Amino acid sequence: MNSPVDPGARQALKKKPPERTPEDLNTIYSYLHGMEILSNLREHQLRLMSARARYERYSGNQILFCSETIARCWYILLSGSVLMKDSMVLPPCR
Repeated sequence: MNSPVDPGARQALKKKPPERTPEDLNTIYSYLHGMEILSNLREHQLRLMSARARYERYSGNQILFCSETIARCWYILLSGSVLMKDSMVLPPCR
């Protein structure tokens, strides 16, 4: 399944944060700004997130975290599905 992420945003997110150009950061910011879930964030909060966000891809049946684990990050599901405590989570349709 192909990711619905804009190819430019995906490429920018794949770069290590210190290697990103101002153009990369603006591309990531624009992509995140368009997500409804992030619409209540202030610009400076979203820019901080843009600087730290990264693209990760996982194979099926991988455990990303367990309920007893303290969260150190959070995920935005771009494609695929996630099973959480007997509930299926799917990304929104675009």
